[in-house]
Amino acid sequence: MSKVHIREMKPEDVEKVVSLYEASWRRTYGSLLSREILETQIAKRFSTQKQSAEVQDEDIITIVAVEDDKIMGAVSAHMDERNQAWLDRLHLVPGEFGSGLADNLLRATLTKHTGLQSIMIKILKGNDRAIAFYEKHGFDITEDVATDKELGGVPTVIMTRTIARS
Repeated sequence: MSKVHIREMKPEDVEKVVSLYEASWRRTYGSLLSREILETQIAKRFSTQKQSAEVQDEDIITIVAVEDDKIMGAVSAHMDERNQAWLDRLHLVPGEFGSGLADNLLRATLTKHTGLQSIMIKILKGNDRAIAFYEKHGFDITEDVATDKELGGVPTVIMTRTIARS
């Protein structure tokens, strides 16, 4: 078995990352969202064109975990118009759950954002595994959104973590 390498996403990774995201969303959110909302969100967020554009966008960073040319996991974060960092997504192939890979991807993302005050993430209510993961890593629920319009009206929570200055 070869070693997993963590690095920034390259243009040649896009199709594999899109496949990872789509499969992960269906697996994770299939029981939390209606099929219509799920497929709409996947189409909106994870097209090859959108992900290719994100590789070129300096306000977005996507970090991948690669083993033998296979994408094992990916994490993406962006800066909003207020210069607030947002963790957009962290997804793994199922065999990597509990392996520490998610910890490594999150740590790499936090390192890229050193010097900022905080990083935030929006999580669907009911995604208890993700909420517990982020709480373990120092995130706190800072907002409860009863009807998240961006996600088709489902309830979400906003979690925030202070980032170490150095």
